[in-house]
Amino acid sequence: MSSSLLIKEKAGWFSESGAHEDVVISSRIRLSRNLNGHMYPGKMEQDEEDKVGAEISDSFGKISGATIFRTDEVGNINPLDRKILLERNHISQDFTLHQSRKFALSEDNLSSCMINERDHIRLSVFGGGLDVEECYKKADAIDRELEKYLDYAVSFDLGYLNTEVGNLGTGMKVSVMMHLPALVKTNLIEKALKAVVQIGFTVKGFMGDEDHSLGSMYQISNQFTIGHSEQELIEKLENLAQQISLYERKAREELFEKKRTELEDTVYRAYGLLTNCRLLGSNEAMQNLSMLRLGAALGMFELPMNVCSTLIFLSQKSHIQRMLGKDEDASNDSLIDFTRAELIKKVILEKQL
Repeated sequence: MSSSLLIKEKAGWFSESGAHEDVVISSRIRLSRNLNGHMYPGKMEQDEEDKVGAEISDSFGKISGATIFRTDEVGNINPLDRKILLERNHISQDFTLHQSRKFALSEDNLSSCMINERDHIRLSVFGGGLDVEECYKKADAIDRELEKYLDYAVSFDLGYLNTEVGNLGTGMKVSVMMHLPALVKTNLIEKALKAVVQIGFTVKGFMGDEDHSLGSMYQISNQFTIGHSEQELIEKLENLAQQISLYERKAREELFEKKRTELEDTVYRAYGLLTNCRLLGSNEAMQNLSMLRLGAALGMFELPMNVCSTLIFLSQKSHIQRMLGKDEDASNDSLIDFTRAELIKKVILEKQL
């Protein structure tokens, strides 16, 4: 079983640089769309689902412009590549289980679309750092191209019709992934996240929950789309992300000034472990790479922010298994931990030369 999607091993949205990247790892725009005259996914018979999937897939093939997509059925994507797409936030866990559904991925691995997931179209565009406006421009351009060939379900009163009430209106989810280790260490994270929720945004931990996110990474997004224009949603999230970035930087400064020895010990211990250990588990890698990224942001050593972010994602299990290549090796947990340790050590030392 092979994939025609050309998933790049060492390239993805996490390797992109951008504004405020010391705190904001990435930005994403997600557009939800449905087609007129068809039941929603989950309610359709298989014949209708296949018809809708083929129509949308054909439309992606007709898109003109800078973004070129390849589409394939989930069942034609090998299981390991499906897990990689899941680790990169391109697809949902449930989507991986539907063999006949189609998926589209751009050649640069920055844009993707789940076809017939909760909605007929769930288009996502990613960017590095705080780059919401540029992500929107790309998503809007793709959306306009698709609309030339597809009859979207739109209401004058409710906007784009979706399966979830929260997605009515623009049908747009705006999100940023933020690295907030200083707020976690100073016990201010709960206060900061409560303020986010109070103004109508949601918070999701990375491979965890709101209170226990691995690597101190949190995804913040708008809760509702109806009643707000695209530009309003973008501006609100950008302002919020900048405000939280300011809080995080102040917390970092406070730690550096008042608990410098303890902070340096934590960061250099992480550096020492990552550049010397022989076996490294996924969770241990995540937590120590988080501290490495904090140290780099504070200028404790020279290491680009996008390199730190790339290591966080490439060190996930499926990415390591993909690097190993052979199926019999990819299931060996000890070899996976060894390969992860060697990858991280090699990248850190090479980038500091």
